[in-house]
Amino acid sequence: MDNRKSMLIIDDDEKYAAELTSHARLCGDFLDVSYALDGEEGFRMFQLLKPDIIILDAVMPKLDGIGFLRRLKNFSNKKKPVIIMNSHSQLTSLLRTAAEYGIDYFMVKPQSYREICRTVYDFTAESEAADNNISDSKTDELEKNVTLFLRKLGIPAHLSGYRYIRSAIMMTSNDLSLLSPITKKLYPMIADTYKTTKCCVERAMRHAIGVSWKRGNKKLLNDIFGYSSDNHSIERPTNSEYLAMAVDDFRLRVKHGMLQ
Repeated sequence: MDNRKSMLIIDDDEKYAAELTSHARLCGDFLDVSYALDGEEGFRMFQLLKPDIIILDAVMPKLDGIGFLRRLKNFSNKKKPVIIMNSHSQLTSLLRTAAEYGIDYFMVKPQSYREICRTVYDFTAESEAADNNISDSKTDELEKNVTLFLRKLGIPAHLSGYRYIRSAIMMTSNDLSLLSPITKKLYPMIADTYKTTKCCVERAMRHAIGVSWKRGNKKLLNDIFGYSSDNHSIERPTNSEYLAMAVDDFRLRVKHGMLQ
């Protein structure tokens, strides 16, 4: 898999933009490199190409760097590109305004094309590593909270269904659409993760839920499912019902710090 980033250079100096583009292409660190000569053209190319990185000149005709940032801020886009502003000016007002509109890094002209490409590559690599560390930290925290929650539900950790239900809660906490229907989305995803079949996932979950129903914290079961400790004969919920109600309760408890 090619993990190199695409880049768009927006600068009204055509010689500079073309030569920087050529150098960036030749260095091999970037997947695709294009350039535009003003902010209007640059924004159209951004919408078309959706680059990972934008090197943006501050002063340009038609739409300057700040105008581009203002328009980008109002543009509905799931993934924000890394914005690196490139300018002769180091005015404090320019830096402050650019920062307010979300630039990630500021470079001062002139610099060699080689140094610019190296700076962009190093900065994006460091940013990606930091994002991955944050993501890993969030995943670890989620897994810790789900484990604590399952312990309260009374599901023994040695059961296969325990692992499947833990994965199900972690997956659906971030994407509730996986709960509807679980047989078409959630079961196959878990089965693929653990190299088993969706039928095995379903059966193992059903067994784990049965154990939880008998051994779990009665007050917690009552709070989540309406189960009364005085009525052991009540029919336990289906896998789908159990997961939907458990995930909903888990999300609320995490939000309000009620897992301890």
